[in-house]
Amino acid sequence: MAGEPRVRQPYAALIGFYPADPQELEEAIKRSFLDERLGPGRLPGPPTRETPLPLGGVAPHAGYSYSGPAAAHLYLELAESVYRPDTIVIIGTNHTGRGGIFTTASYWDLWRTPLGDVPVDKEFIEELVRRYPGLVDDPSAHAEEHSVEVELPFLQYIYQGHSWSLVPIVAKDATPRIAREIASALLGAAEALGRRMLVIASSDFTHHGYMYGYVVFTENIRENVARLDLSIIEKILELDTEGFIAKIAETGATVCGYAAIAVLMEYVKALGGEMRLLKYYNSADVTGDEDIVVGYAAILAAR
Repeated sequence: MAGEPRVRQPYAALIGFYPADPQELEEAIKRSFLDERLGPGRLPGPPTRETPLPLGGVAPHAGYSYSGPAAAHLYLELAESVYRPDTIVIIGTNHTGRGGIFTTASYWDLWRTPLGDVPVDKEFIEELVRRYPGLVDDPSAHAEEHSVEVELPFLQYIYQGHSWSLVPIVAKDATPRIAREIASALLGAAEALGRRMLVIASSDFTHHGYMYGYVVFTENIRENVARLDLSIIEKILELDTEGFIAKIAETGATVCGYAAIAVLMEYVKALGGEMRLLKYYNSADVTGDEDIVVGYAAILAAR
C-alpha cells in the first residue's frame, strides 16, 4: 500500500508574501490583474489567442502588494493563449545558499498553496538530471525559499480546470555556457517525454538601498534604478546572454534571478523565439519610498 504523498507546505504564505486564506488570495490575484496603473487593468479573458506561441517568461517574486500587478501582465498573456502546458519549469533564485549552483527537488510529490496542490513532474526531473548531471537534487534549497512558490497561485488561477505539473529549480549563478547546457537539457527532456512545456524565470531586478549593500544613486533614485534596469532588460530583449551577464558584472546590479533569466534566454534562442517587455516599474512607484527600491518586470517569451 502506497504511503501518504509528501507535501511541501506553503512557506511563502507563512511569511506573508501572499494571503494564506484561499478567498483572500484569489482576491489579491484579481486585484493584481485589475490594477489600472501598474497592472493590466482587467481580468484574463478566455483562451482564444493562437499566436504568438508562449514559451514562458520572466515574472517577479516579491510580495503581491508590490510585484503582483507586474506579474499579472505575464499571466494575462499565458491565460489568453490556447497553448496549455503539461509541465511548467520554474527557475527561481536561491536566496538560502543551500544546495548546488542549480538545484531541483524530487523529494515532494505535491507543492501546496491555499488554492490547492500542484503535482511534481518527477519523471521530468529524473530525465533532466540525466541530461545535466550538474543539477543537484536537494529539497533543503527549496524548503524555505519563496521564489518558485510565489508564482504558483497565479498559475493555479489562470489554469483552473487544466492539469499541469511542476519542475522546481533554484539558481545561484550561471555562465553563458552553463545556461546553454541547461536550456539544451530542458529541451531534450521535454522532447524525450513528449511534454508541452513552459519555462518561467522568477526574478526581481535591481535591489537598491543600504539593506541590500548596493547604493549607487543618491538622488532621483526611482528614475535611476529604472534606467539601470531598463539597460539590463535591453540585453534580455536582444537575447544577448553574454552581454546580459557582462552588464550585471559591470554594474554590480543586484538582479537576484539573473542566472534563471540567462537559462530562459538560451532556451528562447534555441527555439527561435523572442522576448517582449510587458511591464516595468519599481517599488518606489508603489510606496513612494526611495530608501529601498526594487525593480519588477514582466517579460513574455514567445515565438
